[in-house]
This record gives sequence, structure tokens and C-alpha cells, in this order.
Amino acid sequence: GIIQYGEIVLCDKGDALIIRQEDVYQAPEYGKVTFLVAEGDIVNSEDPLAILYKSNYKEELVYQLYNVQEKIMSYQQENILKDVIDKDLQKVQEDIFQTIVSIETAVRDGQMEGLDRKEKGLLSLFDKQQKVLDKKITPDHYLEQLYKDETKLNKQLEEWKIEIVAPKAGLVSFSLDGMEDLLGPKAVNYLTIEDFNNFYGNGDFQKDDHEAKAHQPFFRIIEPGKWYGACLIENSQIMYKDGQEVEVSFIGPHETTLQGKVHSIKDEKQASLVMLEFSEEVESFINIRDAKVDIKIKYQGLMVPANAIVKQRQETGIKIIQNDSSKFIKVNVIATDHEYAIIEKEGD
Repeated sequence: GIIQYGEIVLCDKGDALIIRQEDVYQAPEYGKVTFLVAEGDIVNSEDPLAILYKSNYKEELVYQLYNVQEKIMSYQQENILKDVIDKDLQKVQEDIFQTIVSIETAVRDGQMEGLDRKEKGLLSLFDKQQKVLDKKITPDHYLEQLYKDETKLNKQLEEWKIEIVAPKAGLVSFSLDGMEDLLGPKAVNYLTIEDFNNFYGNGDFQKDDHEAKAHQPFFRIIEPGKWYGACLIENSQIMYKDGQEVEVSFIGPHETTLQGKVHSIKDEKQASLVMLEFSEEVESFINIRDAKVDIKIKYQGLMVPANAIVKQRQETGIKIIQNDSSKFIKVNVIATDHEYAIIEKEGD
């Protein structure tokens, strides 16, 4: 009567290091930065990520450019458009005026966020205006010179701007902790317990919201999908096997429970390093390096009280009473919570 079919749940607590498949990219120049995408956004290859304004970027050129553009607009209104009545033209000119005021205010206050978007919007408005005017007017010498000045200033400003684009598809992050190379895909197979103890607690993600430094790490692209958690479990009898499914609860600051798979196990005297593989929610962990985890695994099968497991002649088994006599049966212990054990008959 001691053998029954049942289930036990084992739970181990430990510390975890998050390992992602990610590539770090450097800034090509030193300068101010305007971000075009948000932290954790999914991007495709060649998508614009940020605008870098070189350190010798001359903000006064922005004033010169918009001064010329205002002159163009004013001259057209005073000398050419007296007899032109066009509601579409009036609307686009109002939009141009409002956009110029917005850009000048942003430059004056040093608010670079969104400046590139405003500039692109202004260029689009000028193109729209020009198409209307081309149908109605022929520019004179003065206006042609203003157009030339505008083109020259635009070219100068473009030389001081660098558009940073995504080198490949993935999740983008401008926060880095300096451990991306140490805890990349290679660490999955080569990380040791000593490495773990050296790295744990040193992940501190930093993001400079205003500047980029030449040839220094600037952003990273994280591959969606597969990622890993290296879990250090101390003073525990590890019974996991490679490929086994486990339930992993991450304890703060991002609390969630995921299904993982045992990738590998490294045992030492006082601790075990369990490498777990995950295939979902990497976007929730892109700026997390350290975590506390609870690992649960269920075992089902023939179950006996743990104290029914005995040793006889260096072999593990249970004793069964048959016909008033005791019979020793060799078994393998699959798992035990010290109250019950899941077993299988040796040789089956």
C-alpha cells in the first residue's frame, strides 16, 4: 500500500543573470542626439533611429536658414502674390510660419527632441508651396538668389547631421551596462560559477539622453525570440535534466512567470549553475541583467514515502512485503521533496 501514482513539485530559489543575443554599435561622432524611436521599439534594417548633430554644429545657421526662408515667403507675398488668390497656398503658408516659429523656439531653448521631424515637416511644406507657386509665377533675379542661399544653407546643415539607422532588424535600446559582450551567446556554454559571482550585481544600465561619444557604445539591437537566464542555486540537490520544462517566476522589479527549458547544468560542491532557455517576453527584459527567481518543476509517476527508500548492499530500493516476507526491489529515485519520492523500477 505504500506505492501509489502521484505528483510532487520541487521549488528552487536562486539568483539569475539575463543573457541576450544582442549586438552593440558605436557612435560615429561626438555630438548632441535626437532619438527617433523609443526604447524597446521593434525596428527593421535601415530604419532611422536617431539624428546626431556633430560637435561643430552651428545653431546660428538654423537662424540664417529660416531668415532666408522668411524673406522668400515675404517677397513672394509682397511682390508676386498680390493677384494670386489660392486657399491651398494660404493654408500652407500659415503652416510654414507656425513651423518656423516652433523650430526657432526649439533651437533657442536647446530642445533638440523632435527637431528633425519638424525640419522634415517644414521641407515638405516648402515643397508643397513651391509646386503651387511654380504654376503661377516666374522667379526674378532676387528671388533666385534667395533660393540659392537657401540651398547652400540646407547643404551646410546636412553636413553637420548624421542619421543613425538600424544595421539590422530587432529590438532597439540606447541603454547599456557594459556587459553585453561578456554575457552574450557564448556565455551560454562557457559561463562558470566563478564568472557568475563576478558578474552578478554589476549590471547598471545607463542612457545619455543628450549626447553621443565618438567610437563609444551608443545603442544595441536585441534579437527577438530566444534568450537565457543563468541561475545559481546554492545548497540544493539538483534533479533537473537537459531539455526539461520548468516554470520560472521572476521576482521584482519585473514580476512575471514564464515557461523555460533546461539548457545545461554545471554542478559544484556547494552550488549548481542551471542555464535556462526562454522563447518569449525578451522585450520585458532588455534592460534587466540581474533577477531573483523561483524555479518549479513537476514530477509525476510511482510515488512512495521518502522514508521507504532504503539502501541495501550499496543499492537503492524499497522493501515490499509479500506473503509475510520482505522483498527488496531496486529503484531509481527520479525526484524527492524529502516527504515523498517519485521512483522507477531499475531496469524498466
